[in-house]
Amino acid sequence: AMGLPLPHSDLVQLSVMHFPSYARTIWRNLGGSSSRGFSGRLLLLLLELGVNHHNSVDWELFVLIFSELRRLELPRSLLLACECAIQSSAVSLAASQKRLDVLQIVADATRKITELIVSEVETNVGAEIGFDVLESSSTLHRLVTVINKDNIISDPTWFVQTFSDLSNQCRVRGLKPMGSEFMKAAIRITNHITDPDIFRNASS
Repeated sequence: AMGLPLPHSDLVQLSVMHFPSYARTIWRNLGGSSSRGFSGRLLLLLLELGVNHHNSVDWELFVLIFSELRRLELPRSLLLACECAIQSSAVSLAASQKRLDVLQIVADATRKITELIVSEVETNVGAEIGFDVLESSSTLHRLVTVINKDNIISDPTWFVQTFSDLSNQCRVRGLKPMGSEFMKAAIRITNHITDPDIFRNASS
């Protein structure tokens, strides 16, 4: 971190370290199943250690980490976890291995994130608190990218309806820019599921 070279012995040790096992050891020694003292950042670090650059994944630990992030209701960390699962190819690997429990836990995470967004919007609207439209737009775009990823959400109509309802709530309260962002999210999902190539692949 300070630009200092690592000793050769440390480099060798890092090169042979099995990172998923290291992640499991940290989980067991510091947190265990209750994840006492774990923050969102540490959980994300353990997830990254467990899935990045590996052809095998500790699926039990994967599910435990996602379950803990859901329990803690950490939307930003949950979204980053979903993105990590996709970018590391863990989702594709789970699909190829028919690990429906893994795919379901990621799907549940996307729903939880959306539920937390709904709660925040309703709270802000009721209290007449404004929105950071640019930040919200970025978050929604990232979330919809996860929702539209193959193998995760089999039927995304709930998300379309939820974002449409949020759009209407915002428009009624005079929050047209925010309402437009939710409508864009709903339209983007609709366009994805009605794409002929996507529909054909899903039906095959």
